[in-house]
Amino acid sequence: MPVVPIVPFKHFFCYDEVTDVVTQLVKSSPNLARLSSLGKSREGREIHLLTLTDFDTGKPEDKPAYLIHGNIHAAELSGTHAALYTARELLAGYPKSDILKRIAFYIVPRLNPDGAEFVVTTSGTVRSRTDRSEREPNTLYQEDVNGDGLILTMRQRHPDGPFVADPKDRRLLIRRQRDHKPPFYRTLPEGVIHQWDGTDNIRIEGRGFDWNRNWSYDWRPEPEQGGAGDFPFSEPEMRALADFIFARHNIFGVLGYHTGPASVLRPPSTGADKDLDAGDVKIMEELAQFGAKATKFPVHPVVKYHYADGRDINLRGHFHNFGYHHLGLYVFEFELGILRNSAGISTEEIFKTKSEEEREAHIRRMMKWWDRQKKREKVYLPWKRFSHPQLGKVEIGGLLVRHIAGRTLPDLKRVSKGTYEFTLEHAARHPYIQLEDVEVSAVGGNIYRIRARVANRGQFPTHISNKGRGLRRLKTVRLSFQPGPGVKLLSQTGHHDLGHLPGLTGSRRLEWFVSAPGKGRTLCDIHVAGGTGGNVSAKIVK
Repeated sequence: MPVVPIVPFKHFFCYDEVTDVVTQLVKSSPNLARLSSLGKSREGREIHLLTLTDFDTGKPEDKPAYLIHGNIHAAELSGTHAALYTARELLAGYPKSDILKRIAFYIVPRLNPDGAEFVVTTSGTVRSRTDRSEREPNTLYQEDVNGDGLILTMRQRHPDGPFVADPKDRRLLIRRQRDHKPPFYRTLPEGVIHQWDGTDNIRIEGRGFDWNRNWSYDWRPEPEQGGAGDFPFSEPEMRALADFIFARHNIFGVLGYHTGPASVLRPPSTGADKDLDAGDVKIMEELAQFGAKATKFPVHPVVKYHYADGRDINLRGHFHNFGYHHLGLYVFEFELGILRNSAGISTEEIFKTKSEEEREAHIRRMMKWWDRQKKREKVYLPWKRFSHPQLGKVEIGGLLVRHIAGRTLPDLKRVSKGTYEFTLEHAARHPYIQLEDVEVSAVGGNIYRIRARVANRGQFPTHISNKGRGLRRLKTVRLSFQPGPGVKLLSQTGHHDLGHLPGLTGSRRLEWFVSAPGKGRTLCDIHVAGGTGGNVSAKIVK
């Protein structure tokens, strides 16, 4: 059997490299992995989908399924590596870990291939997508104006500039205070201003989109929720993911990867824990704490993911509320960490800061740490003078977004091991529908009695959460009984809707009577559609 290739943690991947990695993973494990696509991005790139399961033990749609997505935000490139790491470990760990026999993993390593490509290749700035299709006057659009292949920051001396060079580290800019002396600087992304009238009224880029505000639950339009898009799932990449999710009733868990200060995030995205079912909160917190143990990250409900002196946040159209309220699932996100975390500044320290001065001190500390590293990415490029075609004298340089937005890659590899361990724990709790104790007995003449037990032997109930108990998306367990050729069903009914089954001990004993003249005859076909617990079938022959 071919060796499963290692996912290299040497640099962030461009689109072609992601394509090569997923292709090689599938090539190494043809009985365990398939490569397909959710669809195409706006710019025509495939949104890669890995389906991992032991195909010899059943089709993925007949098994409980776990979905992982990464890189919904363009600059959060670490999510792609973390998702691919999990895919690789699942394949390499088989058959010692037999989880692929029982369940299927759907892995979308890069949901946003267009935005990520922009960041990887230029280090430019974009949340999920920026609409540059209709250019507005007095608006700066990012562009590599000095031809060095990167989009950095332009700083320009200006009497009203809000920044000064940091006297403790001249590479950095800090907020201007009343005792500071000139020169003062204003900053702009590297780029060109469309139809500029020469004034200081310069807007930055076109309309911005945040796809983590484009989910359906509690979606709100702009300006009430910035970046929300035109309507839920208005972005084609998001619509492709939504179509995929709602077409697969076997999905019982979803995990997303992001790169903010390192944390395990759980619902809710708005309100408070008291707005959710108390039993559900208990289980989500228990799982989140397992993730915290595996990664050494703190746990935050999304509403509490903020600076200590800030108010609780309310994110409309956000993944967590969508996953819980619309899917009925226990969903999580890992904020995989930023460069300050790799520099030894904990998330707790980051969130305890209450002033710009404290935050600036953290950046200085990060740079001192970076200076000590023998092997290091270029997180900073020196300020170089440049004659801008519109602005005149500027300096271009500063911090590279693609690197300060995430951990160092060697550090990310360590973290990805912990997130993989969490995934195994969460996934191992899946519902699991079984058909047990099948019996056939002759009653007399051509009459036969058929008995079978439909059971959920997984830990989660088939409705997963208490919230999911009443949602139509989470299908109840349904049994279809089809008499064989020439066989007559004598019972009142063959088909049964068993409702939802609790975990481990949830089962229903069923019985049918049929008339079947002759020998060697197929008495019936039984098919159980178990929703999140998967499907199971049996042919009963006398």
